[in-house]
Amino acid sequence: MNYIITSILSIFFALNAILSIPFNEVESAFSKGDAAKVVSFGTTKMLISIEGKEGVYSKSQGTQVLSSFFKSNPPRSFSFSFKGKDEGASSFAVGDYQSNKKYRVSIKFKKIQDQHQIESLTIASSQ
Repeated sequence: MNYIITSILSIFFALNAILSIPFNEVESAFSKGDAAKVVSFGTTKMLISIEGKEGVYSKSQGTQVLSSFFKSNPPRSFSFSFKGKDEGASSFAVGDYQSNKKYRVSIKFKKIQDQHQIESLTIASSQ
């Protein structure tokens, strides 16, 4: 009986982790300056805007663009100051990225096939 209850709870928590928005994973990737990890949570084509320069990029192009930003602005810290709702077709989050300057990071998540993925990412100086 305990095995059945444990199995059901494990499945519930695993599904909940899969279906929820990956706020913690994105936060960790930004904190480490891991462009590939950030972009891995994105849609096939992602809108990326950095300091007013924007484009729609594939994952490989988006990784290069974000890597270039991280190289010029190595991370000191990153944390979300606002996280939108976990359910629904889309959600929004705002974070503070600290490097040699302070940046505001806005991320729009879109639910695609039961997974929330980054649809757009905007990085703007907040100083």
